[in-house]
Formats: sequence, structure tokens, C-alpha cells
Amino acid sequence: MEEYQEKLIAVREYLREKSPQKMSISAISRNLEINRGTVAKYLDILRINGQVTMAHYGKSKLYTISERIPTASLFDYTTDIIVIMDAGARILMANKSFFSKFDVLKERELVGTNIFNMGIDIFSDPSIQKNINRMIRGERFLREMEHIDENTNQIYSIKFIPTVSLDGNKNSMIALRDITDQKQTAEALSISDEKLRTIFKKVPSGILFFNESGNITNANGASLRMLGVDHYQDLMQTNLFDLFCRKERIKSALINGEIGEIEFICDFDRLKRERIMPTSKSGIAYFEASFTHISSETGFQEYAILFMDATAERLAKKELKFNEARYRSFFNDTCTGVLIYQPVDGGDDFVIKDVNQALEIILQVKKEEVIGKKLFVTFPDLPVRSVRQALNRVDSTGVPEVVPPLQYIRNETSPWLTHFIFKLPTGEIASFMMDLSEDVREEVTYRKMLCNENC
Repeated sequence: MEEYQEKLIAVREYLREKSPQKMSISAISRNLEINRGTVAKYLDILRINGQVTMAHYGKSKLYTISERIPTASLFDYTTDIIVIMDAGARILMANKSFFSKFDVLKERELVGTNIFNMGIDIFSDPSIQKNINRMIRGERFLREMEHIDENTNQIYSIKFIPTVSLDGNKNSMIALRDITDQKQTAEALSISDEKLRTIFKKVPSGILFFNESGNITNANGASLRMLGVDHYQDLMQTNLFDLFCRKERIKSALINGEIGEIEFICDFDRLKRERIMPTSKSGIAYFEASFTHISSETGFQEYAILFMDATAERLAKKELKFNEARYRSFFNDTCTGVLIYQPVDGGDDFVIKDVNQALEIILQVKKEEVIGKKLFVTFPDLPVRSVRQALNRVDSTGVPEVVPPLQYIRNETSPWLTHFIFKLPTGEIASFMMDLSEDVREEVTYRKMLCNENC
């Protein structure tokens, strides 16, 4: 069988080398040193396969390589890896993809080789070898298998196809296709679908799907909880545009394609009063929502809306604004100097975050000159060690302290200031300073007087 294949290929390659010259059987036999009758037989097989053409010249037959694509050569135009074997698992033919994939250099060396002895991982797999042998023996076999290459982690789909050669011999064809990307894509889609389902079920935000008429087509559990609805059916029978007070605003946004965030107001008492939807909620609720268009192959416009209950946040912001106004009024209008700082460098220093107008007057500084600066760098005359220790104690314990009178600048006119320091909920430290300059100077004067009397 091996000799037969070698001579068949030799005849074909000889005609290819001589192309477009037409060669007689005698010339081929003489040049290849093959029996004339054997050459004639090989030429008939090649002609039936479409690999050579024959033309009559008188009584002679002249042969040349075919300009048409032979059936076997069509395999070279597919990216699938194809190999055909005889009943002994010896290779008869392989396409270009096979040579490229498995780095097999010459067809002449490949033909006649047992596919199990080539050292190719796929064909060394015992389960694949067993399936090939079952196919060759005409027993029940798997027509398709999958294989993972241990070295490259590539995934192959393998098809096993029994065939019959032109001379009637039973052969086998194996077609391999690299489906790694296909599998990874399918796996990614599966994971993506699972993630979407999980998000839809477990996300705390409400999700509603609705069509251009406002009819709700789907909803997640969070939507029901936020709207005080017990059954999906109750929500499905409700029109989205009737749920919220700003019906025209929603419609306008959809028409104009204003996809983005919008605030919805829901009056639950109105919903119950007008029998729009049964709900266990009461009063007014505020929802922050964003909606988007969903592509649909049906041609119908569909939308999704993601919304969160912002009622508590809205009320908290209102309260915060009120408190901030009170704080800012106190901060700016009090006659006591106020200094806010944040520990940095592990407590070695403190960045000045804010000062009020009274402090600017007391220390004769401008707010913009000290904000963002380090305390001990800006005021190097401070008793660094004692002040740092006091601030760090307050920062770590949260217990307020009073700092004895000190000067920010050491000169006779600089004020003597005592500080009441405490920690804010924000983690910052606040210091209320009081000017005790007169008391300190009176004490100094009194001590000097006592010293003079005693001296």
C-alpha cells in the first residue's frame, strides 16, 4: 500500500513539473522507471479524481496536470483540519490545514504513516484512538467528539466519517475544527446571561420593562417591594405613565430620546384613591430613575427603567441643608475663633481645613493663606510637642481637652489664646479659641510686682 501511494504521488508530481507539456504513458514510464501498465493504471485513477486531464493525439494518449481543482484539493480551501486514512489507520491524504497545524512538511513523507505513531496529541488520546479503530472495524462509534489539547488548552470538535475510495476500499476521514473561540464566546454569553438574571433578581434597585404605550411587561422583585405591590399581575395591569406624577415629562423624554436620569414622584394615596394600583404604601415617595431603549427584533419599541427610592435621601438632604445653614451661620458669626484641622503624616502634623472670620481677625491672617497648609509649618512658634500631643489624644480618644494659653507668634503684641478642642463626626478636629491676653498680661505684671517687692 505504501509503495502504491508513493508511485501515485510520483506520477502526479512528475506531470506537475512538466506542466503545461503533455506527456505520453511511455515517456512517463521511461522517466520514472515504472512499468508502463502500472503508469496507465495510476493515470486512470488520477484522471477519475480530476487531478490530470487526457487528450488524444492520433492513437496516443497525452496527459497533463489538471487545471481544474480536483475534488481532494477542495479540502485545502477549508480551515478545518482534514485527514483521510485507510483501514490500517495509515494516512492517504491530508489538507493544507493539517500540514500547517501539525507542522508536517512533506506529503510524500506523510502518506502511509500510521496516524497513531505521529506523536500528535489529539491522535494519541486513547479514547480517540479507540473510536477510530471502532470506525475502521465497522463497529458502533461516536460520529463527533470534543478534545482539549493539554498543552495549548485549545478545544477541538472532531468528526469521524467513514468513506470509500474510488477503487472500493474502505477509508476513514477525520475532520477537526478549532472551536476554542466558539466555546469561550458561548461560555461568556452563558455567564453574561446568568449575571443578568442574578442582577435582575437580586439588585436592590427596581427594574421595569415597558413598551411605548407604557404597558409594563416585566418587573423584578425590588420593584414590587418599593411600590408596595404583592403580586406581579397587579403591576402588569398598571400603566407606567399612570404610576408617577410627571406623566408628560416621561412621555416627552421618551419621544425626544432623552435617555438619562430623571426624578419621579409617586403619590401612593392617589394610586389607591383612583384605583390605579393596589399598594400598601402611603404618602409621597421620590424615585431617582434612569431609563433606556432596548433593541428588539420584533420591531416594537421597548424600554427599561432602573429606579431607586430616594425619599429618605431627599429628606436627609433637606435636613442637611438646614443644618449646614445653621452651622455656617454659627461658624461665621460667632466672635470666638474657630479652627478646623485634619491629622496628616500619622499625627505629626495637622492640615488646616477651615477657619472663621473671627480667627482671621484674632491671628491677623487671611483665610485663603492658611487653608490647606500644615499647622506647625504655618505657625512654627507654636509649642509643637504639647499641642501635637493634645490634638492626637483628642483624635484617638474622642475626649475633648482644654489647651493652656499659648501664642501663635512669639512677640509682645501677639494674643495669648486658650483652646477647647474636640473631635467632629467627620473625623476632623475643631478648636474654639478664646483670647486671654489681658488675663495673661495681668498675671505677668502681678508676678513682676511680687518679685520686685521680695527683692
